[in-house]
Amino acid sequence: MIKRIEVLLSLAQLTDELLLKDRNIIILDVLRATTTMTIALANGAKEIIPTESIATAVRVAKGSKNSVLCGERNGKVIDGFKLGNSPLEYSPEAVKDKALIFNTTNGTQAIMKSKFAKNCLLGSFVNMSAVVEYVNALDEDFTVICSGKLNDFCLEDAVCAGMLLSKLSAGRTLEFRDSEIAAMNLCNDLAMLLNVPSQEKILRLFNLCEHGRYLGQLGFGEDLEICSKIDSYPFIPMLRNGVIRLKEQFEGESDQKAKMKRVNIGIKHQEKQRQSD
Repeated sequence: MIKRIEVLLSLAQLTDELLLKDRNIIILDVLRATTTMTIALANGAKEIIPTESIATAVRVAKGSKNSVLCGERNGKVIDGFKLGNSPLEYSPEAVKDKALIFNTTNGTQAIMKSKFAKNCLLGSFVNMSAVVEYVNALDEDFTVICSGKLNDFCLEDAVCAGMLLSKLSAGRTLEFRDSEIAAMNLCNDLAMLLNVPSQEKILRLFNLCEHGRYLGQLGFGEDLEICSKIDSYPFIPMLRNGVIRLKEQFEGESDQKAKMKRVNIGIKHQEKQRQSD
């Protein structure tokens, strides 16, 4: 049984990134970084390299083959970067087999603070059930970090955290603090207050919340629709050693390394046998 699920409702609650060392983390930035990264990897991107600043992103891109500079400031593509933070930009044609060097206003900041984590997952509405399944299978403590906006609270990330908690607490009793109770209540209240079909509730939320309204004013209304579709991309991006890839990609690498290790052991054994003969 999961021992504890903790929620940080904004990055302002994280005073020292070393507090996340060796912990299991879920990063939420549903509008739009964690959603867009999930879609980019699902569409064939080789990997995503999050960076702490625009200057660092440019420097990393210069040393990376087949890389693309990606990111936003105030919702808009960074000057000189090829892609912004809209999931519509990350088509298979644009990202397949490429390394995406990423920097955003909020999402990559939360990711960089989690670089010492034991496991770091990127969550959103589009991969909700996949994340829940992974967390249930791992059966360990987790900390959910809402990226928010410039260290401030964001309604959409908190509601996503509440939905995650609701699904994880199904069939079990978990002890929650005020932050977790607030997130769950926000999610439950949304479900009751918005008199629309279930799948449309999140889109309605995006059109109500501050950042969703701002993106709509910038012309990113279709992004809100994509980000609102629960379980539309059942993939789990994970951060390991400074690189974000899909869980299956990391597992495939582990299997390959294990296979090579067995081969090397076999070769050494054969050499010893020949020497003894």
